[in-house]
Amino acid sequence: MVKIKLPRVEWSPVELASRLSKRGVVYNFASGSPDPSLIPITEVKEAAEDVLTEYGSSALSYPGAGGLRELRVETSRYLREYLGIDADWRSIVITSGAQHAIKLLTQLLIKRGVRVYVEDPTFYETLAPFRFQGAKVIGVPISNEGMLTGELVKMIKEGDVVYTIPNCHNPTGVCMSEGGRREFIKVVEERGFLIIEDDPYTVLSLKAPRPLRAMHSGVIYVGTFSKVIGPGLRVGFIAAPNWLRGHLERLEQHDFATSTLTQLIVYTLLKNNVVGKVLDKARKVYDEKLKILINALDKYMPNSLQFTPTCGFYALVRLSVNAEKLLRAASKAGLTYVPARKFFINGNPSDVARLSIGAIKAEKIEEGVRLLASLIKGMN
Repeated sequence: MVKIKLPRVEWSPVELASRLSKRGVVYNFASGSPDPSLIPITEVKEAAEDVLTEYGSSALSYPGAGGLRELRVETSRYLREYLGIDADWRSIVITSGAQHAIKLLTQLLIKRGVRVYVEDPTFYETLAPFRFQGAKVIGVPISNEGMLTGELVKMIKEGDVVYTIPNCHNPTGVCMSEGGRREFIKVVEERGFLIIEDDPYTVLSLKAPRPLRAMHSGVIYVGTFSKVIGPGLRVGFIAAPNWLRGHLERLEQHDFATSTLTQLIVYTLLKNNVVGKVLDKARKVYDEKLKILINALDKYMPNSLQFTPTCGFYALVRLSVNAEKLLRAASKAGLTYVPARKFFINGNPSDVARLSIGAIKAEKIEEGVRLLASLIKGMN
């Protein structure tokens, strides 16, 4: 029997916590899924029926490299209308969610030893593919005004890559300041490094600034419809600079990962303005839920917030006890969250957790934080 030494692939803390949240948990602070009440179930069902009626068996055929033209055109319009991003439809590559987009980009752009700069902390699910490709991941400190671009400037060189979540950051909830954005773009133009902007949440907020891609056409922009109409559809996209688009299309044909049927469903939802109606509701709902979370933390867990979140789904909190050990007790009490130790590049804080307001009901947030505080007290 031939034995092959396989590369080490670790379980994501998000995946492990999500498994717990499927067991009848009442206070789900772990999930990054959107609020179930906002998912347009009826409209998705109607769109699926319309697609199958109009397109017939071709809706179940292979999708073709780069995605369906009609969806790319509608995505281009969506970017222009809701995010101020001017991207020709030909520059749009449809992917199976944002995570597939990141995976494609790492396969194309990252070779062993390439330096990739990220916020410290950052989203673990994107750290994993960078490291799998052999990148040297370097953490840049982050504050309530986002990545400290002054620190980045001291380190970065031509040919390096920056992966950033400048708006509604995961896991801190902060946004890069306007001054930081201007400095960031200036350094890009001077030193010629690559920027990958991951942006699932800006469109869900009225408070978030415009994306970096709206300021500079050279930014590689990753977006998704997962947080708007449901992650199970698995439809995301990349707005790529011209020099990269063809390479992405050819690489995407290796797996044809994005379903023709779901692409047509999302196209129909965009065309019929279902997405716009969802956004009108969602922005108010998530803003209110984040306020409830922050107020509850101030009330029951004062000084636990590590940053001041302004938008998105997340807050990073210090529990003062081991987050992974506490999770076992918390899940038995009907509460889950994501231990955030692996989100950090430098340091290894064992008592930090990411709390999400995505899937949990608004009326359960304060009650859940009160329960979490009591569980922490019981461990101290």
